[in-house]
Amino acid sequence: MPKRVDHDQRRTELAAALVRCARVRGLHAVGFREVAVEAGVSVNLVQYYFPTKESLLHGGLLYVRARGAARLRARIDAESAPVARMRAMLAELVPYDEASTELYTVHAAYAALALTEPDLAAQPHAAGPDELHPELTGLIAEARRDGLAGGDRAPEREATALLALATGLSAYVVSGYLGPAAATEVLGAALDRLAAL
Repeated sequence: MPKRVDHDQRRTELAAALVRCARVRGLHAVGFREVAVEAGVSVNLVQYYFPTKESLLHGGLLYVRARGAARLRARIDAESAPVARMRAMLAELVPYDEASTELYTVHAAYAALALTEPDLAAQPHAAGPDELHPELTGLIAEARRDGLAGGDRAPEREATALLALATGLSAYVVSGYLGPAAATEVLGAALDRLAAL
């Protein structure tokens, strides 16, 4: 009996190979051949699942987004109180291990490439903050209702400031300017100020 192929699994494996290549060589230098070598398959197989370079890049982007979202959701959902959920969300945005550094680096490469590639720009390359912003806004509003946070600035503006801080600190971490612990401490201090207002 012939072996049944799990096409979704194969597509995921190829997207993972693209991400590993992009982390080492840069996204601009990754093509069918590099992905095939990394995955240990033929170029034809890669092209079967991703017929064009654009579809290959899109597959990698979806993979990065799905992995990042799963890690984030697991960390946030492990907490119940709004301030703890905020702390978990922001801490997960800062690269702190090999996997999160890879995800951040490749996602940032997609964002940079999207500045000059209109087709890629139309993809959800920057949807992370867009998706997180309403959730963080809601958590800030909930914390204020519960008396756990103060301040009179609109929760939407607080959320924007916190996400911008996390994004900037993430860049500092991958560039080696700050370590993950120091970056997380800065984020924690920002949340402590919010709680103390």
